Amino acid sequence: MSFEATRRHGRFWDDAKELHKMIHNYPFNTTGKNERDFENGFASALMTRRDSFNCQVITQIDKATTVKSIYCFGKKHRPDMTLDENGIAIELKFVTYAGLKDAIGQGYLYRLRYRFVFLVLIISEERKKIYQDLDNEQEKDLESTLQHLADNMNIFTYVVPAFNLKPGVKKCISFFEPVNV
Repeated sequence: MSFEATRRHGRFWDDAKELHKMIHNYPFNTTGKNERDFENGFASALMTRRDSFNCQVITQIDKATTVKSIYCFGKKHRPDMTLDENGIAIELKFVTYAGLKDAIGQGYLYRLRYRFVFLVLIISEERKKIYQDLDNEQEKDLESTLQHLADNMNIFTYVVPAFNLKPGVKKCISFFEPVNV
C-alpha cells in the first residue's frame, strides 16, 4: 500500500469538483438523526446523480457494489462510499461528542488507496460551538490542520451543521478549492 499518485486534473478531479458542488447543496440539517441516517441519505443522493460523475459510484447501501477497504493496524477500514475503486473516498462523520480526530485519522488511512478523500463532518446541535468557532475563525489550529490536509494530502474536509443556522452563518465550511493547481 502507498499513497496514490494524484494530480488535480482529469476525470477524478472533475468528479471531485462535482462532488464539491453536491456536498455544498445537500441539506444535511434536515436529513438525519444519527450517522447511519446521514450516510444512507447522502449515498442515495449520490446514487441518483451517478450520471453526473465520470467514475462508478460505489456505496455500502448498493448491494451490487463493494466499497474497497484498507488494511492497516491489523484491521480493515472502509470508507462510506467511493467514486471508483481508487478514485475518491467519501467518509461522513456525525460529531456528537468525539469524532473529529477519528475522522482525520480515517481520512489519512483512506488516502493510502484513494487519490482524493472527502471528509464530511456533520456537527450535532450539542457540539454547535465547534461550528460557530470555525465560522467565526476562532479555531485557528483546527483550520490550519484541515487546510494542510487539503493542500498537501488531498484530504478535503467539509464541516456542516445538523441544525438550523441563524441568517448570515455559512451553511458549509469547506477546505476544498475547486480550481486546477
